[in-house]
Amino acid sequence: MKQRAHAWVALRALKLVDDSKQAPKLVELISYYVSDAWEGAWLPDTLIVDMRYGHIYKMDSSSKSLSHDISHEDWFKVPYAELNKRLVGKRLCLEYVKDFEGLEKPYRAHPQLGGHLPNRVIALSHTIGDMLKMSDFPLAFYAKGKKPKTYSKQLTAQKVKDLSLSPVFSARQIALNFFILSHYVVDAHMPLHCDLRDFGSRRANLKRRLPQGLHPSIEEQWESYFPKKEELVLHEYLRTSVSEIVSSLPEQSLIEIDTNDEYKLNPQIFSTVSDEWVETVHITRTSYAVSRRWINRPYKNVSELIDSSTKLEEFKHVTNCIFHDAVESVARLWMKAWKRFIE
Repeated sequence: MKQRAHAWVALRALKLVDDSKQAPKLVELISYYVSDAWEGAWLPDTLIVDMRYGHIYKMDSSSKSLSHDISHEDWFKVPYAELNKRLVGKRLCLEYVKDFEGLEKPYRAHPQLGGHLPNRVIALSHTIGDMLKMSDFPLAFYAKGKKPKTYSKQLTAQKVKDLSLSPVFSARQIALNFFILSHYVVDAHMPLHCDLRDFGSRRANLKRRLPQGLHPSIEEQWESYFPKKEELVLHEYLRTSVSEIVSSLPEQSLIEIDTNDEYKLNPQIFSTVSDEWVETVHITRTSYAVSRRWINRPYKNVSELIDSSTKLEEFKHVTNCIFHDAVESVARLWMKAWKRFIE
C-alpha cells in the first residue's frame, strides 16, 4: 500500500468508528489530530523503515522454499472453516478464498524470513493502552470516564504520593500511534506481503518466484483510486469534513465500499475473538490464500492482471474485498486497544 491508500483507510476507519457510536471519546481524541493522519499512517515507511521484516508475514506450502518438509504436519493446516470460525464479522477476502484448495494443505510463515507483522500489531495495540494509562492530566480521567477517589476530595489535603500520576504521553502522541497501528493492519491485507513467492534471499538461497515489479505496480494502481495528497493532508482551514473527504474518490476509482451493497461496511464493529497477534496471523493467512488464488501465475505487472474485462472485474472485486476488510480491521483493532484501557 502507498501513502494515499494508507491515509484514506485510516480516515475511513475513523468514520466507521464514529458511525458505530461505540466509542465517542476515541473518535473525539483522534479527530483532534486528523491533521497527523497523512504522516502518521506513513511513518512505518518513512521513519521506522522496517519493510523487510515488520511489514511482512510471508507464507508458503512448499517444503523446498521453507527448507523443511511440512507436507505431513497437519497442525499447519488452517482451512477456510477454521479461519471462518476464528475471524468474526464479514470478511470478504475470506469468502473469496472459500473454495481455494491451497487452504487444505499445510502452510506456514518462513521460520527465519517470514517477518514480524503480527508482533508489530500486538505491540502497538498494547502500547496504546499503556500510553493511555500514563497519559497527561486530565486525559487519563477524561478517557476512562471516572476519577480515583483521591481526586474527588480536597486535593491540597491529600498526600502528594497519592496525587502523582507520572504523566508522560500527550493525546497527540496517542493519536499518532493509532495511525501507525493502522499502517501495519492495512499491510496485513496486502496479499503479496503474505506470500513467500514475492521474496528472494541470497543468504537463504531462496529464489523469487514472482516478478519484482508486480507488487509495486498493483499498489500504484490502487493509489490512483484514492483522493490526492492535497485532499488527504488535513489542516484547520479546510471547509470539508472527514466524511466528505473519504467519499470524494476519483472518477476512475474502482473502490465501491460506500456505493455497492456487496462491499458495504458494517457500522456494528465486532470484537475480535482472540488477541491481536492471533487475529493478525489469521488475517495474513487469509491474505496468503488471496494471493495464491488471485495471482495464479507470475504476472509481469498489474497490466497483465487487468488486460481483459474478466480479469479487470476480478481485480475490482479483490480490490474492494481487500479495502473493505482493511477498514473494518483497523476499526476493530483500534476499538480493542481503546477498550483495554477504558474497561
